Amino acid sequence: MGNVFHQSKGADQERKRHTQRVDTQDSKMVSPVPVKEKKLMEVKLGELPGWILMRDFTPKGIAGAFQRGYYWYYNKYINVKKEGVAGISMVLAAYVLFNYYSSYKELKHERLRKYH
Repeated sequence: MGNVFHQSKGADQERKRHTQRVDTQDSKMVSPVPVKEKKLMEVKLGELPGWILMRDFTPKGIAGAFQRGYYWYYNKYINVKKEGVAGISMVLAAYVLFNYYSSYKELKHERLRKYH
């Protein structure tokens, strides 16, 4: 019985030695996931131009991106079990900042006027 144990232990060590992955420059460069299917945060800097060129910039593609963003935001902040003010307050803050940015020219002229 002891001899069988030593043989299986040796076989396990042999198997581990053969299955260990050798990191070479080629193995680091090749990714198992195609660049087109990667998320932006998963793309390496060298792959970024190719990733941008593979995006869908048609009106349908842009609308799909906005729809995915809306559903992501809705499921993360609005459609939750324990509600809070975080989701709504972020929308209101974005609305206020957008309106301030869009009316900045008029507000700048108002600031420079003197009231006597």
